[in-house]
Amino acid sequence: MALETENAPEAEAEPGSRNEGEEEEETEQLLPDTTIVTHCIYKNDPQRLVKCFEDDTDPYKEEIAELLNERDDDGKSPLDVAACLGRIELTRELLHRGADINEFTQKGYSCLHFAAAWGRLPVLKLHIEHGGNLQQRNTHGERPRETAMRYTQMECVDYCAKAMLQECIRTTQESITDADKAVAGRITKEERNIALNTCKEKQEWLDNSPEPTTQDFLSHRVALLEICTPVVQKLSEPPPEKGSAARPRSKTRSKSGKKSAGPQFNPQKGKKKGK
Repeated sequence: MALETENAPEAEAEPGSRNEGEEEEETEQLLPDTTIVTHCIYKNDPQRLVKCFEDDTDPYKEEIAELLNERDDDGKSPLDVAACLGRIELTRELLHRGADINEFTQKGYSCLHFAAAWGRLPVLKLHIEHGGNLQQRNTHGERPRETAMRYTQMECVDYCAKAMLQECIRTTQESITDADKAVAGRITKEERNIALNTCKEKQEWLDNSPEPTTQDFLSHRVALLEICTPVVQKLSEPPPEKGSAARPRSKTRSKSGKKSAGPQFNPQKGKKKGK
């Protein structure tokens, strides 16, 4: 573009040219093999992602929501890519906009597995805060904790073990305290108190232990499950179907009015008369 000279007369605009003061709109170039979502993740540009959602003039406004869970050629979702790269702000924005935290690849890897494998602890914590499934197993039979162990990401190993204990306490308490009256009657008051007191004891240990190890977390979780699982199972059993119990067989009455156990053999019936 030529520089403007002082006192230069205004040139008449040619067809298709820009008028003075107008900015040329440049076509946004995405990185190869990316969508606008993964482009923002690779470029670490959360502001650009927000603009896609909030600016009505943005060229990606109409399709951005559909791209939140779209997988790339390697089978990774935007949350997976953000987890590998440790993009905490972009992960938060993706979750805020509706990305599915519990989607997983064909080999069973969720974004939690990727965060654990790469040692991205802040991202992993955010996943768990938003309900990420710590029990999801990949084709190696690994949950995120075991994947972190395989890649020696020990901070992630410890945090997963702690989070699994916390989740176990929470779900057990909710199963018991939120049960309606019809279901709650399946357990005794003593069973209820034992289970809830065990949860309280484990929570106090979790809150007050100064330097617990991974094994400590796992041991307390096993102890909690041994005590509480039988109680929770009683609450989760389906109710018996109405009329499913076998009814007692009704007794017939003989002509004399006495109860009879059923048809009786008549030795005379069918006997041929003598000549």
